[in-house]
Amino acid sequence: MSQISLHQEIIDLKQHILKSRRELQELLHEHHRMKEHEKISLHAEYDLHFKHLEIEIQQKALQNSELQRRAELLMTKFQRGEKLTPELVALIHKVVDKEFAALKNRMQELLNQQSQSKIAFNHSHVHASLPKLYKELAKKLHPDSGADPDLTQKYWISVQKAYDEKDLHTLHALHTLICNSPLSASDSLEELSSNTEVLINELQKIQSLISKEVEYIAILKTQIPFCYALGLKDSNWITRHGTTLIQQIDKYSAEIRKSQDIIKMLTGSEWTIDQETLENTDPSIKEQRVYNEEFIDATYFSGRH
Repeated sequence: MSQISLHQEIIDLKQHILKSRRELQELLHEHHRMKEHEKISLHAEYDLHFKHLEIEIQQKALQNSELQRRAELLMTKFQRGEKLTPELVALIHKVVDKEFAALKNRMQELLNQQSQSKIAFNHSHVHASLPKLYKELAKKLHPDSGADPDLTQKYWISVQKAYDEKDLHTLHALHTLICNSPLSASDSLEELSSNTEVLINELQKIQSLISKEVEYIAILKTQIPFCYALGLKDSNWITRHGTTLIQQIDKYSAEIRKSQDIIKMLTGSEWTIDQETLENTDPSIKEQRVYNEEFIDATYFSGRH
């Protein structure tokens, strides 16, 4: 190969690398925008139309499960030939109360653990290169290190989030952009190595990161709430989705009535009516119901990360 053709190959590689860097930067910006801005906006828009229905679905689902359990235990006793005395009925209801209280407490613990895991970083389950990548990025970006303010503003939060979530791919991509291949208005061919092998390796590394980032963004678009993005702009979709949620509520309501009928047949009264009567005489029961409603509300929002 002549010196002229080799020189042109090196120039072409360098230009391809600069182009690929900018493509990776745009993809990282898009990923960050989706997770930090669009996600919040879509959740807010979805809640505007459907929050009350989603929460009602969870309330109905919980009520249905409890009533089915009460009806199941009562029917089991009845089929065994046991007499359903007021004392036995009260005992069965107490058993179910304890079962579901334990379930709710366990779910609340899991929610709390999930929340804490995003705050307390677990260093015992991370890739060995993660702390090293983070440390080098922090040197480049930390506001107190005299870093370029524009660079810090663009990437500091993304670096922190990737580290907290053990997102090795994103840290690698950010490290390639900021530490190995700093992007700035002054980027030029002269800043790159003139070694063909080094340039090829650099290009392959960036293209691999681009491929992964494209895949991540594509997957993200299939997940909630991004999969609702187009629908939330369509009044017909909003109506149809609302109808689907109402149908779920109606289905639970029908199951609840079925369980109430079984309980009433076996005991002479509906459990829900008993609850309303008891609330008027025992304030603590009403307090428990309010707690349950707050728990459901917290559960509805728990998956939004």
